[in-house]
Amino acid sequence: MLTLSEISKAYGERVLFADASLQVNREDRIGLVGPNGAGKTTLFSIILGTESADTGEIAKERNLSFGYLPQESAPVGDETVIELATAVTPEFTKLQRIIKAWEADHPVEAQHAEEIHDDVHDRFNELGGYRLEAKAKQVLAGLGFREKDFDRPARELSGGWVMRGHLARLLVLEPDLLMLDEPTNHLDLEAALWLERYLRRYRHSFVLVSHDRQLLNAATTATLHLDNGKLTLYSGGFDQFLRSRREAATRQAALAQRQLQQRAHMQEFVDRFRYKASKARQAQSRMKALARLEPVA
Repeated sequence: MLTLSEISKAYGERVLFADASLQVNREDRIGLVGPNGAGKTTLFSIILGTESADTGEIAKERNLSFGYLPQESAPVGDETVIELATAVTPEFTKLQRIIKAWEADHPVEAQHAEEIHDDVHDRFNELGGYRLEAKAKQVLAGLGFREKDFDRPARELSGGWVMRGHLARLLVLEPDLLMLDEPTNHLDLEAALWLERYLRRYRHSFVLVSHDRQLLNAATTATLHLDNGKLTLYSGGFDQFLRSRREAATRQAALAQRQLQQRAHMQEFVDRFRYKASKARQAQSRMKALARLEPVA
């Protein structure tokens, strides 16, 4: 579905990615973790195409749909909360407003409301219509909105509640690849638990950046670790990732220790016999082997 091959990205002398690769398949549920400043948000930007990698290739399936929730709230206009949550296309929003005005017996953008209503209604249903509205109301309720908030102008909301509205829109749209950057930052415990349950049932793929350990453990099936410019994919949630990383670090440390011992043994032979005629060839061979030996980190 999405493949990043040997991606590199640097800002001056600061290297974020160095030959990093990633493959996202359908129905993957990935938690993206790493130190602050490692480049997680930049990785999202490269996938979305709002930033370009310095080197490497990105391959995407044709017509792949994305949904992205940034950490910072996007501005809103004069739309209501329900319009924000169902913002499929500008046409959908326009039809939605015409129908609501007609149902409220208000003036609409036509001379004969009754005559155009059937056509408007048919097109509205073609685009998802009342099914999307019903779904949006369920999602909004799960994220903590009350029914009386649905027709409230979104600009009256605080930044945290606007973020909830944008998150609701993404969950209603159900893109092929959902990309969430710290989605629980503006959620209370009840809404965060609801989101956790929703993501566990999500039909498509998502990549999730979060410091919420409970959310990562409950909702993800793989953990992508970004550190020192490298991407490493581990199976399982966050706790399983920590166990796997500790085990890998233990194996790596043992391997490094064995190599140090091997180096010391070879160096001792070289120091002892490099000037002895009968052993000089063997010492020279060990010197070359030492030079070729790649250090184990």
